[in-house]
Amino acid sequence: MKHEVFHHFIQEQKLYKILSRITKYVSIGFLIIYLYLLFSSSYTASPLIVVINYLAILTSFSGIITFKYFEIPTLLLDVFTLESAAPFFQLGGEERQFVWRKAGREDVLPASPTPEHIIKELYLFDRYPWKRIGKIYSVGYLVVILISIFYLTSVYLENGFQN
Repeated sequence: MKHEVFHHFIQEQKLYKILSRITKYVSIGFLIIYLYLLFSSSYTASPLIVVINYLAILTSFSGIITFKYFEIPTLLLDVFTLESAAPFFQLGGEERQFVWRKAGREDVLPASPTPEHIIKELYLFDRYPWKRIGKIYSVGYLVVILISIFYLTSVYLENGFQN
């Protein structure tokens, strides 16, 4: 009986992964179609509308980067590089548990966790460097936003969006 229940759980998890992948590929497909229509020669909208659409897409993508950037608190990320010397181990028990829950963990952190336990539980060895990616993305995002605002302002001052 226990084996059947666990087998059902495994099948459910496999279905979840398959459906997640299908959803991701469909979303990417719609994005490719949108970009194709946007760049095709038959697209007759004003360049200002195109710039605003790009800014909307870029800004909505920023939500994903922001989530990944803050997904795991820096106190826990430091455990991977500093191990026992990480500031996380200087916190009290309740504070550690609060930081642990902010990382999306619902289980209770042991009273004296080891760095290996934290690294293993949060899969820090297999994590992309989202802090670095987020900083690079932020700089690029600000450059694009500033250039776009300058462009939109100059076009508005020239002809008042009559293009």
